Amino acid sequence: MFLNNYRDEVKEFLIKMGSNNGDIQQKVNWLNEEFDLLKEAVNQCEEDKIRHQLYDMLYLILEIAADNDFVLKG
Repeated sequence: MFLNNYRDEVKEFLIKMGSNNGDIQQKVNWLNEEFDLLKEAVNQCEEDKIRHQLYDMLYLILEIAADNDFVLKG
């Protein structure tokens, strides 16, 4: 239930911003870009950038879940 609360917050934010377009392919592309940046940060041992990239990736995952009404377990 904990992750679903975050998913719901993201959904509310997306609706307020008018950004709930549900373009899953675009969000997966962004997720891939963020993953490349994460790998670079890990290779350079930059903890702040690692945290930033993890946050960005988690947010994109929550967006995908919100756009598609996925139930998250964990």
